[in-house]
Order: sequence, then structure tokens, then C-alpha cells
Amino acid sequence: MISYKLYAVTDRSWLREGETLAGAVRDAILGGATVVQLREKELPEEEFKELALSVKKVCNAYNVTFLINDNVKLAKEVDADGAHIGVNDMTVYMARKILGDNKIVGVTAASVDEAKEAEKAGADYLGSGAIFGSDTKKDASKLSPQVLREICNSVKIPVVTIGGINAYNVSALRSTKIAGVAVASGIFAEKNKTRASRDIIANLYGNPIVHTITNHVTANGVANMIHAFGCSPIMAHNVNEVEEVQEDASALLINLGATDDYNAIRRAYRTAIEEEHIITIDPVGVSGIRYRLNFLMELLEIGRPTCIRGNYSEIMAIYNKDVTGSGLDSSIGNVDIKDITQKLAKELDTIVVASGTIDIVSNGKNVTEIQSGHPLQKKLTGSGCMLSAGICSALSVGAINYCGISNKKLIITSSTCKEIGDAAYIAAEKTLEADKGIYSFQTAWFDELY
Repeated sequence: MISYKLYAVTDRSWLREGETLAGAVRDAILGGATVVQLREKELPEEEFKELALSVKKVCNAYNVTFLINDNVKLAKEVDADGAHIGVNDMTVYMARKILGDNKIVGVTAASVDEAKEAEKAGADYLGSGAIFGSDTKKDASKLSPQVLREICNSVKIPVVTIGGINAYNVSALRSTKIAGVAVASGIFAEKNKTRASRDIIANLYGNPIVHTITNHVTANGVANMIHAFGCSPIMAHNVNEVEEVQEDASALLINLGATDDYNAIRRAYRTAIEEEHIITIDPVGVSGIRYRLNFLMELLEIGRPTCIRGNYSEIMAIYNKDVTGSGLDSSIGNVDIKDITQKLAKELDTIVVASGTIDIVSNGKNVTEIQSGHPLQKKLTGSGCMLSAGICSALSVGAINYCGISNKKLIITSSTCKEIGDAAYIAAEKTLEADKGIYSFQTAWFDELY
């Protein structure tokens, strides 16, 4: 079944220097776009076809629905998943005749009568707007929320609304019965298309709550990172409240540096397993402290988390089920951390991230290497804890999106590692160029992420 939750409508005019449309589409998908519509009004046919094939290739790689606006014949030629037509472009009957019955046909409908007529003609979904005006269609008339509700109530097929939608105004649409939102400039005009897509999903469907039990040293940075990735943090550490808090949350982030709260962690973890919540464990110190390693093994007996994110030595200790040295950043010596990460992920049937100079991410079958970040991160207390928070939050937003991306959790986790690392690199370079210190770097880092 197709999810129309976030319907990305391309617009090359917003692309920045050096960007390609295929790359921008990929970034939007990584943020949660479930449908991509290629819209080109003035491109020559051969160039349009070449562009369509490049975008289709990206969509196919992530198993995301690919549609073409208006040009039904091109949609047929490149074997797109379907096409979207306006009320004056072509009849649904003609579009079906060209595309066949197994393809998607979407129709623009700005009134109840148009909606009913399109549904009767056999449209698969409706596009209704412009709900907030439009940055791409200056002459588009606004559609009132009341009419949008009436359209949704008048038909049984999905209704997607469009027009000036972005992460800041999308929450106003929560009370409607729409199947999703179609967004152009709200994604493609943004510098970070992944973040823009993720924020739209989070703000429309309710920012997931991440229950966080972490060490006190990094609590503020962790909370800010959760916000940066579209979620809302709540930090409940008391053993008498954690189960109630966890039941109302969407995810659980555990930091084993919170040693005073292990009984609370145990209860929250059991609840999160029962509720099938996203769970990320940061195994701080298990490489040098047997008490922490034993507690982690106890948690793993209760159930499997969604992700474990640790440094190389911590992942090595979990794999060996034994401490490997003293300190939090112990050297692992001459071992194949990539192989160990993959084997551990397979053994635990979870995502494992070994973060270091190169981040290694595996789901047991596939392994991804991410080379990003900056050495300055090592001088900032809690940078690893904040990475765990970003991963947990991105996975939580990703859980809202029901599209059929293959290896979805692996892709989201890898993408998050790269996004956080790239932001750190840019922030560090700016900080060093300005001859500033570590606290300036932390501020600049969050400035890049938000």
C-alpha cells in the first residue's frame, strides 16, 4: 500500500550550486519522503527524459513511489509508477489508457465537485491546494481548511494537500483528514533536504517523545540533539515514574553512564520492549567497567534494542563479552572493527554503530562506512552521547514513515551519522578559522544542525 505521508514535488529552480536533482531527491527520501513527483514545465523532451531516468533510479533504489507531473506519455516511456494530471490536462480515462490499470493516476481537485468527479473517473488519489498559497505557482488560489476538510470527507481515496507547506506551518494541518502533504520549496529550497523532510513529518504527525536516561554531564547536549532531529526529549530517572513515562513515549535512549539509575533503566527498558518502542543504547564505559558490561548483558536478555552505538573499544567489549582495557576510549589494537561490528549486529539482530575516525554501521547483513566529522569532537565532552541521541531521534521519526525502503533502519542510522559528522566538520572549520575555542565549536555545531 502506498504511503502519501510526505509527497516531495521537485523544483530545480531552488537547487544550490553544485547540487543535482537526483542528489536532492535522495536527501529528501533519507528524511522520509514517501512519494516523489518530477515536475518540469519547460524542459526539452530529451532532457526531461534523462532527468526522469536519473530521479527514477534514486527512487527505485529506496523503493519510493515515482510519479511524473502532466507528461503521461513520458511516464509510460520511462516506466514511472504513475502520473499526476490537472483537471484541464487530460482525462483520467485517457491517462489510464496510456499508462495501464496497474499504474497510479493522481488528479488535482480544488473543490468537492472536482474531487467527486475525479474519484468517479478512477483517480487513485487527489492533490488539493493551495492551502497556504504557493511559492512555485504564483497565480494559485488559496484553499481554505474548511474546503479541504469537505474534500476529504466527500471521497474515499487519499487526499494530499499542497501549497506553501513547510516545517513551520505544517502542524496546522493536523486536524484535517489528509493522507499527507505535497511539498516543493519547503524541501528543495532548504539547504538540508533531509532535515527539512524529517521536520515536516515530525511536526505534522506529532514530534515523537524520546524518553532519555543519561548521565548528568551530557544531559543538555543530548536534549538539544533530540530537538535537532525532530523529537521532544523527556528525562525521567525516578524508578517510580519511568514505566508510566515510557508508555507515553515513542522511544527510549539509554546511557550506561547513568549508573545511579540502573533499576529505573531496567524498568523503562522492559516497558519499551513490551511497547515495541525504538530503543538506542549507548554503552558508555563497558570496555573498562565490568559492572556496566554485565548490566548491558542483562538488558539484552530482556530483549533486543533497535540500535547500540558505542566507540570501537565498547563494541569490541560487547562482542567479546569481556572488558578490553581501562578508560572510556581504550585502544582496541590491531583488530578488524568492521568485521566485529557486522558479526555483533548479526548476533544481536540489531543495528550496531562503532563510531570513531570512521563510523561503521551494520545490520548484520550490510555494512556502511561513514568518513565524516572532525578531530575537535574528541575535545567536546559528550559528543558520542549526542550522536546516540541523534540516531535514536531519527529512527523515531523514521518509524512514522511507512514507506517500504529496504534496510530502512540501516539507511536512517548511516544518514544520521553522516549528517551529524558533516555538521561537526563545517562547525569546526569555522571555529578554527575564527580562532575560537571548544564552546564556540559546540554552539556552531548546533547552529549547523538546526
